[in-house]
Amino acid sequence: MKNHWSVRKLVALTLRSGDIDSGFLSHKRAQEGIRLHQKLQRDYPPSFQSEVEITGTVAYDGGEIHLEGRIDGVDEDANLLDEIKSTVYTKEAIDARPDELHWAQLKCYGYLYAKAKGLDEVHLRLTYIRIEDEDVFRYEKTMAFAELDAFMDEVMARFQRIQKRLADFEALSLASAKALRFPYDYFRPGQRDMAVAVYNMIQSEGTLLVQAPTGIGKTIATLFSSIKAIGEGLIGGVFYATGRSTQKTVATDTLALLKEKGLRIKSTELVAKEKACLNDTLNCTPEACPYAKGHFDRLLDGIVDIYDHADLFDGPTVARYAEMHRLCPFEFALDLSNLSPILIGDYNYIFHPKSYLERLMEDRDRLKSTCLLVDEAHNLIDRGRDMYSSSLSAEELESVDYPTKKIKSLAEDLAEKIRAVAAVEDTTYDRLDDEFSESVEDFIDAAANYLARLKAEPEEDFLELYFRLLDWQNLNLYYDEDRFTFFVPEKNKLRLVCLDPSRVLSARRELFRSAVYFSATLSPMDYHSYCLGAGEDRKTMVLDSPFDPAHLLILHPPGLSTKYKDRARTLPEISRYLQAFSTTREGNFIHFFPSYAYKDQVYAACTEWEECGHDQARSMTEKERADYIDRFRNERPVHGYGVMGGAFSEGVDLSGEALMGVSILTLSLPGLSRERELIKNRFNRLGKDGYAYAYTYPGLTKVVQAAGRIIRSHSDRGQLLLLDDRYLRPDIRALLPAHWQVETVASVDDMIEKINAFWR
Repeated sequence: MKNHWSVRKLVALTLRSGDIDSGFLSHKRAQEGIRLHQKLQRDYPPSFQSEVEITGTVAYDGGEIHLEGRIDGVDEDANLLDEIKSTVYTKEAIDARPDELHWAQLKCYGYLYAKAKGLDEVHLRLTYIRIEDEDVFRYEKTMAFAELDAFMDEVMARFQRIQKRLADFEALSLASAKALRFPYDYFRPGQRDMAVAVYNMIQSEGTLLVQAPTGIGKTIATLFSSIKAIGEGLIGGVFYATGRSTQKTVATDTLALLKEKGLRIKSTELVAKEKACLNDTLNCTPEACPYAKGHFDRLLDGIVDIYDHADLFDGPTVARYAEMHRLCPFEFALDLSNLSPILIGDYNYIFHPKSYLERLMEDRDRLKSTCLLVDEAHNLIDRGRDMYSSSLSAEELESVDYPTKKIKSLAEDLAEKIRAVAAVEDTTYDRLDDEFSESVEDFIDAAANYLARLKAEPEEDFLELYFRLLDWQNLNLYYDEDRFTFFVPEKNKLRLVCLDPSRVLSARRELFRSAVYFSATLSPMDYHSYCLGAGEDRKTMVLDSPFDPAHLLILHPPGLSTKYKDRARTLPEISRYLQAFSTTREGNFIHFFPSYAYKDQVYAACTEWEECGHDQARSMTEKERADYIDRFRNERPVHGYGVMGGAFSEGVDLSGEALMGVSILTLSLPGLSRERELIKNRFNRLGKDGYAYAYTYPGLTKVVQAAGRIIRSHSDRGQLLLLDDRYLRPDIRALLPAHWQVETVASVDDMIEKINAFWR
């Protein structure tokens, strides 16, 4: 971790005080901040320069740091520094409650500027521009260099509490990373090749896609190589991105193992706010949350304490120290991320258009020394589509109780525009007229200004609508006619649909020094490479399974249809096959279905013989999911009934006797829908196999992932039942893993004989 700090980051760490207050600022603060800055900068007189970079070294007791920043405007003739901030507040509100962090940032700039120029004093100006009416008001101070020097001494006195720890730990950390040895006596077949490929890709600053079988140890291979690269000075950090909390746990467990082997490195697990919250209700205001009240007054003490006593800042550890210091654990973890070379978090923190990790994604220098590891990368394609899609409905707008007549009138106007655009179901639009966007903008601005002045808690339905419209307008910034469309799924409802996420995903990937996408299912590689936006220069690696294919018995009864129209007819026979499959030999099994509806239908048909059923509910908490999996680890027999692509068909390690077999009903192709047809048409226009891109590839990826729950080590043995009459079609068979040896069965009795023979 180099001793370079941005002025904004230094000020935020050392000088914040008081409460967390979620506040309600206009979206234009993010979307139009640049425009408003440029508007004021264009009005500067000729003596001004805009966007002036400022750097300098600042000493403290025991060392020095290099500070960097960018001043909005500098008049060198007058030695005047101007900092521009957009706001929704009135001048009276700011007069009553000046933002000390804004002034602190400007004072730091003033210190660096005066020191570099050898000035005795410097003039500071804080300029605010109000979003609603673009009213401009300014505050000015003239400060002697001696005053600024004393101010910096105060900042550095607070800073050195943590900086000495950072400096002392850095040498220890780098040495331990360099000396780190692989934590096991040997690599699994293919695992060393993967680890070497990851290291080489980091060294070459490129992009790598790795398809490696389930159970090979992809997490340790990628993290071990990345940490070695940190030790060698090739990179400064790693972001381990995944779409499932179970995979985050695997990553934190891997780091805990490496710590046992001598690694000393700080890592932070980023947990969603609703999961991290210690309060009774998720309300991030000082009036409603004791952890928000005075959070910043206690923050530095909390950071020092956890830094001195822990290396792995995982969810439970952060929560424990947050409770001790009465801190918001979510905000606490965000600040710890600034001090941790290794970060573990959901895809959202990197790829989401709004919820990305600002502390990382807006620090371009840090990004250029960070390697991005994307676990279970096949999931990112549909997650990317979801992140960049949204919807609005007239009914939703008309069901809200609005706080003012003006806002209600604006909502009614917008609802009418939605009704006009969405009058005919199954309609698509390349563009919406400017009046529609302006109507959304008008509502957002009015709502934002109302919320900014509100003292009490707003109505939940109104607040949810406000945020939904913010998201809608934000997503329009990424819109292009080739990869997005506006679609009417039903009357009076409008969808903004991301058909092809490759460009938006690629834009985020390119910010990093290097990137590694890995999964057990990246086949076909061209499909995944394109949709993930991996770029034309990406390298690929496909590793064979290290496990004996004879250890997996794969059974398929041909001619047994699970198509929607045939399900009622084939239900009795399906039940007989599941009974024989899961009771011929006592053990733990999971039956996976394409939907909850089909699962419930089959489960009901199995009640006459099923005595060990373990059903996956539609909505489960983290604890309920953990309890569901723990039954497989602690009991026998257990027969699970779950859904494909859900919490239990991927990222779950059930080795040994915890799981003996899996049955998969249908190919798990996405259901026919107009949106899927739009995706298909998009790729047909590109000259690709649109049906495969929209349906076949995503479906079979889920099949292979679910089957991967069975064999997790060289000693594991298990059985797989494929129930769908399409599995032996040549085009489908070609997409299944090459080592799969599928045996057809003529009847239930024939299957029982094959199972008994396999286990003898």
